[in-house]
Parts: sequence; C-alpha cells; structure tokens
Amino acid sequence: MGWECRGNRTYYYHGRRDGRRVVKEYVGAGPAADLIARYDALDRDRRAAEADTTRQTIADLDALTAAVAPLDEAADLVARAALLAAGFRRHHRGPWRKRRARPAEDTPPDPATG
Repeated sequence: MGWECRGNRTYYYHGRRDGRRVVKEYVGAGPAADLIARYDALDRDRRAAEADTTRQTIADLDALTAAVAPLDEAADLVARAALLAAGFRRHHRGPWRKRRARPAEDTPPDPATG
C-alpha cells in the first residue's frame, strides 16, 4: 500500500491478504512509520532476491532434466524390452505382471490336482 496523504499529515499503511481480499492496515505516521516503511522495502527486496534465486534454480534443474531425458527414454526402452523377454506383460498400462504358463496340449493332466 504505502504512504497516504490526508490533509497535511502523511500516514503509512501496510497491505495484507485476507483470503481473496487485500486489507489495508494502519501502521503509523512520523519517524516510526518511516522506519517501518524502510524495513518493509528491505523485506520486499529480500523476497524478490529469493524469488530470483528460486527461478534460477528451477531453470537450472529444467536444463538438467532436458539433458537427461534421452537417457531416461533409452533406459525405459531397455527395461521394457528386458521385462517382455522375461515373460512379463502390462495389462491396460498397469503394473508389470508375469504371464501365467499355459499347459501344453499333449501333456496329460496332473493326477494330484485332480
């Protein structure tokens, strides 16, 4: 919010968020309000610097992710091929499951299972 002039006096207000609304809070006037305004400006600059650092870190991580993406796709392809070769399958893109072994047609049924 900042400074507001009313008559011949200057008052400092601070804005805060209350749900979806921004509410003005009276802070003061005179030298005390000037010190609080300077502190608010320093705090605002600190938060802006932190936001810039966070944005730069995210950009660096995105660049690393983009560099590793082809290797990730190749590893996924190799893993999928190994699982298929080992007799696993995926039903409707779900988890990998081992295929059941089907009995051969020419073998007689096992008498123990009945």
